[in-house]
Amino acid sequence: MKHRVSKVLQLPVHLKLFGMSLVVVILLFCAVGTWAEDLTAEEQYRPAYRPEYPANKPPYPEQQYPSHSKPAHPSYPSYPAYPKHCDTKAAPKCAENSTGHWCLTDEEYPVYEVKYAIDYDPLVLKKYADVADQSAKDLVDGVSKEQEEKFDYSFYKGKQFDEGNWVGGEGFICPSDVAYSRPLRAKNTAGEWRVIVQDIAWPTYTQTQRTETCLFPEAACRTLAPCHFSKCLQKHTVHRMLSFDPCDERRGVFIDIYKLPSACSCHIPVKA
Repeated sequence: MKHRVSKVLQLPVHLKLFGMSLVVVILLFCAVGTWAEDLTAEEQYRPAYRPEYPANKPPYPEQQYPSHSKPAHPSYPSYPAYPKHCDTKAAPKCAENSTGHWCLTDEEYPVYEVKYAIDYDPLVLKKYADVADQSAKDLVDGVSKEQEEKFDYSFYKGKQFDEGNWVGGEGFICPSDVAYSRPLRAKNTAGEWRVIVQDIAWPTYTQTQRTETCLFPEAACRTLAPCHFSKCLQKHTVHRMLSFDPCDERRGVFIDIYKLPSACSCHIPVKA
């Protein structure tokens, strides 16, 4: 009889697992329900958020600061627009009626553009210096500044058999025009026109060149007999100057090379 009762109470394994799973589900359901009730109660008693200042504001009024307007900056001068000679080998306006390779005056000088290029690279001015006060005293041996300034070739007409070829005062046998100039534009050795940096764009900065141009090139040297077959020939010297390309502003300021007249010399050829 005892053995029979134990058989009746013994359940299969899968029924035991099902019962345990059912108990776990009931417990989880009860726990979730309790948490939801607590959350609802907390939301009911939580004070509403009010995005405003508390009621106990200070009794004194807020300080009012004066409003300042933007300072008025000085107006910069307007520079005249200049036509860009994108053909760098075409003569600019300042050289249209001249056979020279440089301009001492230039109504279209790009002042603003040169200033901007120097502001972008201010050290460029320290790469090249100038001797502003030049004269024969420093550049011609044996001739003073006062002597050179008194040379007068008005009597000479470039004709060998003319009276002016045999007379005259102090000077050179090949009359020339000497100038200490500061060119604003010049043609470089490649035949391209450049703007020369001068004090018109940057005060106190100059580039002075001594030029000596034959008054009568290919003419006979004065005071020499015709049997010498002499000729006055133009000599040139290469100069380097800080320059600006008006056709390509992105290049900024750079050093370019120019050929300028430096002397008028008498040449005697070999006799045939």
